[in-house]
Amino acid sequence: MMVATVTLAFVAVALYLLYQRLLPKPLPGIPYNPEATKSLWGDEPALTRYLSANGEFSSWLGEQCLKLGSPVVQIFVQPFQMPWILVADFHEAQDILMRRTDFEKPQFLIDGLAALGDFHARYRTAEDAFRSRRQLRQDLMAPKFLNNYIGPFAHTKGLELVKLFEAKTNLANGRPFRVREDYARAVLDLMLYHAFGETYDESAMEPQLDLLAKLTPSSMPKGRDIDEPVPFPEAPRSFFLELLHETAEIMERTTISPTPQLSFWWWSKQGWFKKIVSERHRVMAKQLHKAAANLQAGKVQSALEHMMMREQAAAEKQGREPRVISQSMSDEIFADPMTGHHTTSSAMTWVTKYLTGYPHTQSKLRDELYSSIPEAVEEKRPPTFEELRRAKLPYLEAVIEEARRLTPFVIVREAAQDLEILGHKIPKGAQCFMVSAGPGITLPSVPVKEETRSPSSKVAKPWGKWDESRDLKLFEPERWLVQREDGSLDFDATAGPQLGFGMGTRQCWGRRLAQLAIRTVIALVVWEFEMLEIPEDLGGYAGLDGISREPVRAFARLRKITPYKV
Repeated sequence: MMVATVTLAFVAVALYLLYQRLLPKPLPGIPYNPEATKSLWGDEPALTRYLSANGEFSSWLGEQCLKLGSPVVQIFVQPFQMPWILVADFHEAQDILMRRTDFEKPQFLIDGLAALGDFHARYRTAEDAFRSRRQLRQDLMAPKFLNNYIGPFAHTKGLELVKLFEAKTNLANGRPFRVREDYARAVLDLMLYHAFGETYDESAMEPQLDLLAKLTPSSMPKGRDIDEPVPFPEAPRSFFLELLHETAEIMERTTISPTPQLSFWWWSKQGWFKKIVSERHRVMAKQLHKAAANLQAGKVQSALEHMMMREQAAAEKQGREPRVISQSMSDEIFADPMTGHHTTSSAMTWVTKYLTGYPHTQSKLRDELYSSIPEAVEEKRPPTFEELRRAKLPYLEAVIEEARRLTPFVIVREAAQDLEILGHKIPKGAQCFMVSAGPGITLPSVPVKEETRSPSSKVAKPWGKWDESRDLKLFEPERWLVQREDGSLDFDATAGPQLGFGMGTRQCWGRRLAQLAIRTVIALVVWEFEMLEIPEDLGGYAGLDGISREPVRAFARLRKITPYKV
């Protein structure tokens, strides 16, 4: 009996000591929530409750910094692992992203992108492969390529979207309907054209237009009232177009998994995944050979053809055979339509939501468009791409930028060595989250001791700061406008803090393409339609963080502006 009692006591003590050892261990000197250190699960239960209520991961991070009153805090989200470090000071986050070399791309994100294969974003910044892959893309954000090749096609897709919205508006008869997938179809076509040019002949938009053309208002499901959304049917898409969406889903699930490598290995063994990979390789091989033939014939238009041209030049300079048809070239270009259509169409959807919720802003934007391109107004037609490109539209730029400010997603960097952030010691391997929906951006600032800034941060020119006497969560495009000496208003991208596209070497490589597409498509939609009020239960600005920040609800009620017809 005595032996059993002693044994049980020993086991109990051992378990207690083990439990104490496994509890979250705060890094010295960095603020944290003391309650989180009393449970193996740390801050995870609080985060789970918050997400179940509104899904706002980015906002939760910002609120932790505000509650603790510090620009650098630590949270415990993954049991038995190092705490996450939150950085809620834009100037310091900008320095980390743009100038400091002691940070790298996190390994968990590299593992999360495994579904993309041999893609440049999966390499560390210091690796030669990252630099060489980015060099292949150096033509793709040049004004000539964007304005002469991408822009006109974006305009064409914008007009198709207007046509689609007009058909849905007529069929809906005043009722609201979903718009997220409509933007996604238009942008997917654009990104496929960007990647492959005319050699890829499938469309996501055209089948939907054909389907709606066969419907009549009387064939639509009846609603209880004018506020009930119309459930439009969705035209089927090819397997390749569907697998672009599926690959994005796999990437998101892999990234948020506690064991990304194991999760991806498991999915890669499934039959459905193997089918996706097989179809992807089949289509991509076909596109590679078409692009190589065009290159040999001297026709260089699409992104793939430009990348092959750059590969040829690099091979000649290095004295080797060019690798224009390779798995790495296939993976590099495949990622563009997969990720690009997802993020860009989300941004368009957010702009639509904010214009719906702020009718005065919408009216002001439309007035700017009409007054800036009077020839199109007089001729009762939409503006051409050249007219839109050349027009000075500061309020449109401000509307887009303000929507991006309010719908950010988190940017993460990994400490590549032991280092300091604002005087706090950060160990090598720590995951550092640049809080893009928090103090100084969407929440009141927290104090920073200027003497604790890094040397490069101290000498860098600061961006503007928001007027925090006004609610930073309100949608106010005027924040981005500055008055010039002649009294005119101009858009200023540095008027206040913004991390929407990231910064520095690893910022979103397709930023200019996305901006051009959003600017063109939104201008055409606002030109042609008034976005009317929708019920509260269909609106709101709740979002979900993934590849991009997705709106939970994306509905619109449109009214065609009859004096201006396509």
